Amino acid sequence: MILREAYARALKDPDLITEVDRSRLDMEPSTGEEIQAPIKALMEQKREVIERVKKLLEN
Repeated sequence: MILREAYARALKDPDLITEVDRSRLDMEPSTGEEIQAPIKALMEQKREVIERVKKLLEN
């Protein structure tokens, strides 16, 4: 919770916004809640799936 709050505050920081604008970057950040679900689903994969992905990534 503390990290999410700090992240949210940082995204509103005028200096950060100015730097992003100056760098001509797009800033469309996701919240922790938006990112949590797919990461949780990824982490809860069966061992067989993880092992198969490891083999695919080795090639």
